[in-house]
Amino acid sequence: MRITKEAKEKNREKILAIAEKLFAEKGYEQTTTRDISEACGIAKGTLFNYFNSKETLAMTLVAQAMETGRQAYLRRKSGSESLVEELFLLVASELRALRPYRSYVGPVLESGMSIFAKKSTCPAGDQVRQLHLKTVEAALAAHGFVFIQHSITVTLYWALYLGILAHWSGDESENQVETLTLADYSMQVFVNTISANIEVQGVACNE
Repeated sequence: MRITKEAKEKNREKILAIAEKLFAEKGYEQTTTRDISEACGIAKGTLFNYFNSKETLAMTLVAQAMETGRQAYLRRKSGSESLVEELFLLVASELRALRPYRSYVGPVLESGMSIFAKKSTCPAGDQVRQLHLKTVEAALAAHGFVFIQHSITVTLYWALYLGILAHWSGDESENQVETLTLADYSMQVFVNTISANIEVQGVACNE
């Protein structure tokens, strides 16, 4: 009997919910795909029909949270922010949404969205990265800059962004204030770099 599209989506959401619960209770490293499949009441092979690894499953959870943060940024921005303020708002909104996954966001992003990775471990990772960069592109365009995909400018931004996330994952300061300071400084560095009167491959100022 063929399973319907609706049933597949329901199973997928159930797997994600149970995996999220187990990651929170047992820890990401301690949770296995066997634990997840048993808690879902399905065979391990069936789990792999939906997610081909624990890393893919976790990356999907992280990607969903990042998209929630991006949507929050779109609602909150007024259009009167400076470019640094707007980029900081985007990063801070995503960090807020990622808070439930802070204990394992580091290894997940390292495997799925590293600057060294040719491709993410799952389509969700690729999609959320592209959506994030498209959002940055729109912010830059609103301030008179052209942001060309696959350029040195993208590499610079993404390296700074992942550095912020890496620091945040282990930041023990109150309310992770050190990370917010780093995010503000990093976005200033990025904007100052692309605003400098030097040739930077893939970026141009229309002003």
